[in-house]
Amino acid sequence: MAGIGIVGAGISGLTLALRLQQLGVEATLYCEGDAETLRKGRLPNTVGRSGHTLDRERALGSAHYRDPGAMMLNAMLSLKGDPPLEFTGTFGKAYNAADFRLLIPAFMDDFAERGGTIVVSGTAPDAEQVDRWSRRHELMVVAAGRRSVAELFPRDPGLSPYDRPQRLLAAGLFHGFRPSDVFSFNIAGGVGEIFRAPIVSREGVVSGIIVEAVPGGPLEPITRLPWDEVAAALLPLLREHTPRLAEQVEPEAFELLGPTDLLQGAITPTVRRPVAELPSGRMALAVGDAYVTNDPLTGQGANLGSRCAWIVAEAIAGGGPYDAAFCRTAAARMWEVGGPVTHWTNMFLQPPAEHVMRLMLAAGTRQDVADVMVGLFADPVYAWSLLSSPEAVARIVDGDGRPLYDRV
Repeated sequence: MAGIGIVGAGISGLTLALRLQQLGVEATLYCEGDAETLRKGRLPNTVGRSGHTLDRERALGSAHYRDPGAMMLNAMLSLKGDPPLEFTGTFGKAYNAADFRLLIPAFMDDFAERGGTIVVSGTAPDAEQVDRWSRRHELMVVAAGRRSVAELFPRDPGLSPYDRPQRLLAAGLFHGFRPSDVFSFNIAGGVGEIFRAPIVSREGVVSGIIVEAVPGGPLEPITRLPWDEVAAALLPLLREHTPRLAEQVEPEAFELLGPTDLLQGAITPTVRRPVAELPSGRMALAVGDAYVTNDPLTGQGANLGSRCAWIVAEAIAGGGPYDAAFCRTAAARMWEVGGPVTHWTNMFLQPPAEHVMRLMLAAGTRQDVADVMVGLFADPVYAWSLLSSPEAVARIVDGDGRPLYDRV
């Protein structure tokens, strides 16, 4: 048998493959398309990667597309109101955004050039295909795959409170924003959220926009319009619902880069049971989006996928047997991070609780609290421990003589 089989060439699968390679564990990466196909494809997402994720990539020797114009140390939050609530704080370590049509192929090239094996299937694998591959390996780790994920790893209803999307999504790469290295998080209550970040694209640094539309609200049409109608329809919506973001737009230059630079759809937040025994007798372990799929509202998807891949790589390198007990232990370690991300994201899909609003209002008048609030995005475990506790929020807002959280 030849080491570990990894299904899926996203950030989770490739982080795992590169880390195992670095640790001297043989791994084979199975994916639908090769690097060149990905480079020519449609926009897959517009994600920001935290400083911790960037540190892991640097440790792997795979630090790519770190243009200074797309490195974000600070974020501004704007909540529409009269008056609006606004504050700017620091992430602590700079975030980066790069088009995954550039970044993922670069990771694939790194893995292959260092001797890794990549098998291109050409189609989305199903559970039977994963089982056939498993006969060559000691363990299968499934990081992506629409059919195989659904067939192997059933939804966990106890951890998945939603049975339908809570937001309808549109993400695109745009010209026409004034240059800024500040991440912009804009909230319009009952309408949705719109984010803007500088992102490294095939045309240099441009603006990545994510529209999170409340179903039935005024932003929803953006999630269905043809690509060449999106910019004209979005601009008046920015002016009405996210006026601070609209101030950054140069109307005459505002447009999508092209027809393949728009992604529209919806995500039902889902946690799956992450361990499956295959007919071959081998085990399959879900990581990343195959295990936990969250709405992108808190920007944690790629960061959680990278973190979980690192956890699994360390566990695998520690040695087998790679049986059901091993997989359950690895899954529990992933959930120590994935659980807080999931609970926090699901909370933010609903109107904010009173104690969360108290924290945000304090951030609007106190820089130390603003830095704590923005810094939560870099530490989701602490974020949930704070946001789930009115008492913890009160200690920050009211003060008890102790210094505020300073690990951001």
